Amino acid sequence: MNNILFVIPARSGSKGIKNKNIQSCANETLLRRSVKICKTIDFPSDIYVSTDNQEYLDHINDLMENAPTLRPKNISGDLIGDIEVLTHAFHTCEKYYKKNYQCIVMIQPTSPLRKKEHIIRSIEAIISENFDSAVTCHKVDKKYHPLKSLTLNQSNKLIHYLEREEEIIARQQLKETFIRNGACYAITPRQLCLGKTFFKGNTKLILTDQLVSIDNIEELKLCEKILFENNE
Repeated sequence: MNNILFVIPARSGSKGIKNKNIQSCANETLLRRSVKICKTIDFPSDIYVSTDNQEYLDHINDLMENAPTLRPKNISGDLIGDIEVLTHAFHTCEKYYKKNYQCIVMIQPTSPLRKKEHIIRSIEAIISENFDSAVTCHKVDKKYHPLKSLTLNQSNKLIHYLEREEEIIARQQLKETFIRNGACYAITPRQLCLGKTFFKGNTKLILTDQLVSIDNIEELKLCEKILFENNE
């Protein structure tokens, strides 16, 4: 049986928007949206909301059972990466639910424009196509290609961010690049625990339309506008 573990990271100490994960967006909070879309996925699964705040769990207690434990303080700070959070969630749920998981899926509340198909395609990349991980991305317009980026040097002079840019004379010479949009990440337990990254193994690109990830109030309002327009 292919058991899936959904992990929804929802730390409470956001600075750009206070309590960002439980902000309302088109008549539903970001955290509740995340839980609800996980429950629509037709695979045997458990959902773990990784949070350091009991109020967040109370906010969704009508949708699911309480988490086995709150996220420890030592992995709740600003500088803690996704891998540490997922590893803690995986070991916690494996012990609590006494299950072997074939795929761990991270669903970030700050990406409410994701579609169900993005999640399904990510899971299938792991359990049917034998990828080590899968990451949703959208294409970067070549006008904003990394090789066209500039930066300031130690003398505060504007220079090419990457030296190779000086060799680039036309967009046609630039390879396509992609940016992660936070809609969905999927990874095998082996890659999570041994590789400790989404990108050292065999990673599947899950290509999506351009999606907004919420970091500020303007992006929250934009997502709400799009969701209302799409009746979502």
